[in-house]
Amino acid sequence: MDKSKNEARDTGMAYLLWCSCFLGVCGLHRFYSGKYATGIIWVFTAGLLGVGQFFDLFFIPGMVEEKNLKTLKKRLDSGDIFDYLPQERVERVVEKTPPKSDTQIILELGKKHPEGISLADCVIATNKTVEEIKELLKNLYKQGLVEMENHPETGAVIYKVF
Repeated sequence: MDKSKNEARDTGMAYLLWCSCFLGVCGLHRFYSGKYATGIIWVFTAGLLGVGQFFDLFFIPGMVEEKNLKTLKKRLDSGDIFDYLPQERVERVVEKTPPKSDTQIILELGKKHPEGISLADCVIATNKTVEEIKELLKNLYKQGLVEMENHPETGAVIYKVF
């Protein structure tokens, strides 16, 4: 497989190619993004008389992402994925997993500690203020997701997840 056709595209490079319109050549960014048919149209119509060229300023990130996803799919289908993305890009993709909500964090903490968790445990786990956690725990109690008890030795309030 030709490696140059499988390289990830860069949004910055697409914008740089977009700037070629100032030299009288429109549509190079579309070729770069895999939009060959519209790239030809842009070349022969001066980017749809500049209107299409202007709107592409907003569409370039999506075009580049679409091209990269198509390339990634081809690589996945062929089994040739291991050298596709540089490590820093893999880490950025992995980091984009949605963060857990405070409720999820507290419930998972409670499951890990069936003996009970304290207000301080919840504050540390979520990095929220004491007042925010008190309100959240009160709501979780009202919803029947946690139970309030006193620690048998210290008498401190603890919360248990069902």
